[in-house]
Amino acid sequence: MGLTIGILAALLLLIAPGAIVARSAQLTWPIAVAAGPALTYGVVALAIIPFGALGIVWNAWTALGALLVVTMVVAGLRVLLDPYRDADGESRAVTGWPALTVAAGVLLGAVLIGCAAVRGIPHWQSIPSTWDAVWHANTVRFILDTGQASSTHMGELRNVETHALLYYPSAFHALAAVLAQLTGAAPTTAYTLSSLAAAIWLFPVSAALLTWRMLRMRTSQWRTAGAAATAGALSASFTAVPYVEFDTAAMPNLTAYGLAAPTFVLIASTLRHRDRIPVAVLALVGIFSVHITGGVVVLMLLAAWWLLETLWQPVRGRVADVVALATVAVPSGLVLLPQFISVKQQEDVIAGHSYLTYLSKKRGLFDAVFQHSRHLNDFPVQYALIALAAAGGLILLVRRIWWPLAVWLVLIVANVDAGTPLGGPIGTLAGGLGEFFYKDPRRIAAATALLLVPMAGVALFALVMVVVAAAERLVGRFLTRPVAAPVWAAAAAVLLVAANLVSAWHYFPRHRFLFGDKYDSVMIDQRDLEAMAYLARLPGARDTLIGNANTDATRGCTRWPTCTRCGRTTTTRCSRARGISVSFSGPTPMTPTQIHGYPRRSGHSTSATS
Repeated sequence: MGLTIGILAALLLLIAPGAIVARSAQLTWPIAVAAGPALTYGVVALAIIPFGALGIVWNAWTALGALLVVTMVVAGLRVLLDPYRDADGESRAVTGWPALTVAAGVLLGAVLIGCAAVRGIPHWQSIPSTWDAVWHANTVRFILDTGQASSTHMGELRNVETHALLYYPSAFHALAAVLAQLTGAAPTTAYTLSSLAAAIWLFPVSAALLTWRMLRMRTSQWRTAGAAATAGALSASFTAVPYVEFDTAAMPNLTAYGLAAPTFVLIASTLRHRDRIPVAVLALVGIFSVHITGGVVVLMLLAAWWLLETLWQPVRGRVADVVALATVAVPSGLVLLPQFISVKQQEDVIAGHSYLTYLSKKRGLFDAVFQHSRHLNDFPVQYALIALAAAGGLILLVRRIWWPLAVWLVLIVANVDAGTPLGGPIGTLAGGLGEFFYKDPRRIAAATALLLVPMAGVALFALVMVVVAAAERLVGRFLTRPVAAPVWAAAAAVLLVAANLVSAWHYFPRHRFLFGDKYDSVMIDQRDLEAMAYLARLPGARDTLIGNANTDATRGCTRWPTCTRCGRTTTTRCSRARGISVSFSGPTPMTPTQIHGYPRRSGHSTSATS
């Protein structure tokens, strides 16, 4: 299986199940495809918690069963909610050429991101030199070994000595485990493919959906479609997401950010389309089960949109609108209650995270506004894109579309406080919000980028429209017959595509590097895999407790489908090699002499007991 085929398989698994559920709710095809990933993770989330509690194994077959049950339930609820269907609202849905225009922009953005990924990760089946990546891959390995995918049972993996309770959102890993089963890929490979699918697809879709939501009620369908398509394509140029998040191996966080916009738009649409409430609940449950931070972003978008727009221009009346949103929130909260209780017990661990920059507040403000983080110290600031976003923000301000700007401002304040505490009441509020982002400026910058991309797309589209209008007026002075409107539309499309291609080409080297940065075999190379292949054949390999440093070669076990759960956490120093199979399909095992003569590298231990 090549990388491109693997990505396509991961994309199909990401989109298709949720799209099936969406179609059972009678959503249009464009909406079904856009909301499909969020609903896919919603199906996973609804299944893994009760499956874990009841001892039902999570695998491809039980996942298929869960999909069938959820699809039938959603279809049944759709029939019950048919009296609430808004035919007039559905008539305004994007269809035909405007829909194809948006799809073209999204596909262009996805292809540009995909090119950076394919060129940046030639050794895509290697083990990343990132400890978070090892944790995620080992979680996939654990699910494959045990069938236990519940978010509330992750202590069985991480707390190897005590099996103490631990909550860790595992919907991302559960879907990756299904991918591994369907394709025969190793856990690390399935983790990489699932992450690439999310990075390639979700962010162009998110940019287009957010732009559509911002503009649709303020301008024509064609202008909205053009701006949304531009934003979808331009998403490939912003570095904060998905490239930096991929480089840091924050894959559930990356995926949840990509799900935030579709989930928000789906929930917001329930005010007019109350028959969409069941799928909105499913999407909200899904994003919280991938990563709580993504759910927080959805709540921030909803709060700002409600307070600054819908409260003053209600869809069906303020009370009716509140009831619709509550009908989404209450069932979602009840389903997520076990997870929220588990998180509450770990809030001291979450609050203990700190990523202080020890820089001035002025510098912190600059970094927050210009999307700079510690991971981009080697790269120039994206001034052109930030200038476009600023121009787009000004357009939104003039058009009285204030809720995106409000969320942006709140995130900027939280970002500054995360790097250099502000103190006072503002610092207290910003710090409280920042805890949901682990008080990490990088994570907050990534959330901010979700808003900057639509703003930049609006500005670029407006700029091209102004240029084309000026050219049309200038040409009209010299021609007796006016040029047909389709000619000018085609010229605008060519300019927009060219601008996006130039932008993506300009930032291509950094994005290619960030995709492949940790796939360098620095921590784990072929010799490590050969060593682990040999060690797994020694007596006692199935039940030996191996104490090691978090840089040890036992992470190599995640590479092999028949070798399980070695060196599997980001914090604990002991991991049980229980369950290692002596059957390896990989390289020839090393001899004991070779093992003893194995070269030691700085920060890298090769001893099984070091």
